[in-house]
Amino acid sequence: MIGFLAVISGCKKSSAKLYPVKGKVLFKDQPAEGAKVVFVPAGEENAQYRGARPAATVTADGSFEMRTEPHGVGAPPGEYTVMVTWFPPRDENPNANPKNKLPNKYGDPTNPLLKATVKEGENTLEPFKITP
Repeated sequence: MIGFLAVISGCKKSSAKLYPVKGKVLFKDQPAEGAKVVFVPAGEENAQYRGARPAATVTADGSFEMRTEPHGVGAPPGEYTVMVTWFPPRDENPNANPKNKLPNKYGDPTNPLLKATVKEGENTLEPFKITP
Protein backbone atom coordinates (compact mmCIF):
# COMPACT_ATOMS: atom_id res chain seq x y z
CA MET A 1 0.00 0.00 0.00
CA ILE A 2 2.84 2.42 0.80
CA GLY A 3 4.37 1.79 -2.63
CA PHE A 4 1.02 2.51 -4.23
CA LEU A 5 0.75 5.85 -2.41
CA ALA A 6 4.27 6.78 -3.50
CA VAL A 7 3.33 6.11 -7.12
CA ILE A 8 0.21 8.27 -6.84
CA SER A 9 2.20 11.03 -5.17
CA GLY A 10 4.86 10.82 -7.88
CA CYS A 11 2.27 11.13 -10.61
CA LYS A 12 0.80 14.24 -9.01
CA LYS A 13 4.24 15.88 -8.88
CA SER A 14 4.91 15.29 -12.55
CA SER A 15 1.50 16.63 -13.66
CA ALA A 16 2.27 20.18 -12.49
CA LYS A 17 3.55 22.31 -15.37
CA LEU A 18 6.29 24.44 -13.83
CA TYR A 19 8.71 26.77 -15.58
CA PRO A 20 12.01 28.05 -14.19
CA VAL A 21 11.77 31.49 -12.56
CA LYS A 22 14.84 33.43 -11.46
CA GLY A 23 15.20 36.96 -10.20
CA LYS A 24 16.86 39.28 -7.69
CA VAL A 25 15.74 41.26 -4.65
CA LEU A 26 17.64 44.41 -3.77
CA PHE A 27 16.97 46.66 -0.79
CA LYS A 28 18.65 50.07 -1.00
CA ASP A 29 20.54 48.64 -4.05
CA GLN A 30 22.07 45.87 -1.90
CA PRO A 31 21.26 42.12 -1.99
CA ALA A 32 18.52 41.21 0.50
CA GLU A 33 20.13 37.92 1.55
CA GLY A 34 17.68 35.79 3.50
CA ALA A 35 14.53 37.61 2.32
CA LYS A 36 11.55 35.40 1.43
CA VAL A 37 9.76 35.82 -1.90
CA VAL A 38 6.26 34.36 -2.32
CA PHE A 39 4.17 34.42 -5.49
CA VAL A 40 0.40 34.60 -4.94
CA PRO A 41 -1.71 33.63 -7.99
CA ALA A 42 -3.56 36.73 -9.20
CA GLY A 43 -5.88 35.00 -11.65
CA GLU A 44 -8.07 31.94 -11.71
CA GLU A 45 -5.76 30.08 -14.12
CA ASN A 46 -3.67 28.80 -11.19
CA ALA A 47 -6.47 28.20 -8.70
CA GLN A 48 -5.34 24.58 -8.25
CA TYR A 49 -1.99 25.85 -6.89
CA ARG A 50 -3.40 28.25 -4.27
CA GLY A 51 -2.35 25.95 -1.43
CA ALA A 52 1.17 25.49 -2.85
CA ARG A 53 2.50 28.93 -3.64
CA PRO A 54 5.81 29.37 -5.44
CA ALA A 55 8.42 30.65 -2.97
CA ALA A 56 12.16 31.25 -2.65
CA THR A 57 14.83 32.52 -0.28
CA VAL A 58 17.19 35.22 -1.54
CA THR A 59 20.88 34.23 -1.66
CA ALA A 60 24.00 36.29 -0.85
CA ASP A 61 24.13 37.90 -4.31
CA GLY A 62 20.45 38.87 -4.16
CA SER A 63 19.27 36.13 -6.52
CA PHE A 64 16.46 33.63 -6.05
CA GLU A 65 14.95 30.66 -7.85
CA MET A 66 11.29 29.85 -7.28
CA ARG A 67 10.05 26.43 -6.10
CA THR A 68 6.46 25.26 -5.87
CA GLU A 69 6.24 22.64 -3.14
CA PRO A 70 5.57 19.76 -3.36
CA HIS A 71 5.82 19.96 -7.17
CA GLY A 72 9.44 21.10 -7.62
CA VAL A 73 11.55 23.87 -9.12
CA GLY A 74 9.69 26.63 -10.96
CA ALA A 75 6.20 28.09 -10.99
CA PRO A 76 3.08 27.51 -13.06
CA PRO A 77 2.51 30.05 -15.84
CA GLY A 78 0.29 32.99 -14.97
CA GLU A 79 0.01 36.36 -13.27
CA TYR A 80 1.17 36.78 -9.67
CA THR A 81 1.33 39.36 -6.96
CA VAL A 82 4.68 39.19 -5.18
CA MET A 83 5.14 39.33 -1.42
CA VAL A 84 8.64 39.97 -0.02
CA THR A 85 9.54 39.83 3.67
CA TRP A 86 12.93 39.78 5.36
CA PHE A 87 13.11 38.63 8.94
CA PRO A 88 16.39 38.08 10.77
CA PRO A 89 17.19 34.47 11.69
CA ARG A 90 15.51 33.31 14.89
CA ASP A 91 17.89 33.32 17.81
CA GLU A 92 17.77 30.97 20.73
CA ASN A 93 15.00 32.96 22.41
CA PRO A 94 11.72 31.30 21.34
CA ASN A 95 9.78 34.32 22.63
CA ALA A 96 11.63 36.75 20.35
CA ASN A 97 9.43 38.70 17.98
CA PRO A 98 11.70 39.46 15.01
CA LYS A 99 10.97 42.59 12.97
CA ASN A 100 10.71 42.66 9.19
CA LYS A 101 13.77 44.48 7.76
CA LEU A 102 11.69 45.64 4.77
CA PRO A 103 8.79 48.08 4.81
CA ASN A 104 5.67 46.05 5.60
CA LYS A 105 3.97 47.35 2.45
CA TYR A 106 6.01 44.83 0.38
CA GLY A 107 4.46 41.90 2.25
CA ASP A 108 0.88 43.20 2.39
CA PRO A 109 -1.38 40.85 0.38
CA THR A 110 -4.31 43.30 0.53
CA ASN A 111 -2.41 46.00 -1.39
CA PRO A 112 0.38 44.31 -3.42
CA LEU A 113 3.08 46.58 -4.83
CA LEU A 114 5.00 43.98 -6.83
CA LYS A 115 3.79 41.78 -9.69
CA ALA A 116 5.30 39.06 -11.85
CA THR A 117 4.28 37.11 -14.93
CA VAL A 118 5.47 33.54 -15.47
CA LYS A 119 5.43 32.36 -19.07
CA GLU A 120 6.11 28.95 -20.58
CA GLY A 121 9.88 28.47 -20.85
CA GLU A 122 12.72 30.14 -18.92
CA ASN A 123 11.78 33.23 -16.89
CA THR A 124 14.34 35.79 -15.71
CA LEU A 125 12.53 38.61 -13.94
CA GLU A 126 13.64 42.20 -13.65
CA PRO A 127 15.16 42.79 -10.19
CA PHE A 128 12.72 43.76 -7.45
CA LYS A 129 14.24 47.01 -6.16
CA ILE A 130 12.78 47.70 -2.75
CA THR A 131 13.04 51.13 -1.22
CA PRO A 132 12.36 52.35 2.33
